Amino acid sequence: MRIAIIDSSCLICLVHLNLASKLAFYFDVIYVPRNVQVEFNRKHRSRYRLNKLFEAGVFRKCMLKDETNFQLLAAELDAGEAEGLVQAQERGAEFFLVDERRAREVGMRQGLILYGTARLLARFCLEGYAEDIWALVRKLRKERRFRVGDEVVKNAIASAEIPIGRFTDKWENL
Repeated sequence: MRIAIIDSSCLICLVHLNLASKLAFYFDVIYVPRNVQVEFNRKHRSRYRLNKLFEAGVFRKCMLKDETNFQLLAAELDAGEAEGLVQAQERGAEFFLVDERRAREVGMRQGLILYGTARLLARFCLEGYAEDIWALVRKLRKERRFRVGDEVVKNAIASAEIPIGRFTDKWENL
């Protein structure tokens, strides 16, 4: 079973582009931590769209159990990222969908396979689920203040040939 945890940045971007449901092609379960749900609802203001993802069955709500680990990580990370990393351990997730650099560093130390928004978009485009990654990135930059460098997008395009879920070199995760 391929289990992923998703952070708010990826979730907000993918929902904004109407591509979040495409994650079901790559993962059996995608857990959305409580703090990510709260941040999504605060920043995206579209509970309806998030609830539709939960109703579809692949996206699932999850609650934190290990408050001590959460508090340790929350001292250096956003609450959603910290909870996501703790949930990855608790749920036996192998994948973490996250953009923020510091959370990615911690996730790599935990042995997680990381995918960011740019990498996911590149794969969606390659498989025909989306048209043009540069148009998607421009849209996110303009409408969601998405901060990603052109070099990161170019690296994501270059790695798009590698199927999601089979990317094992954790030091080059995109």
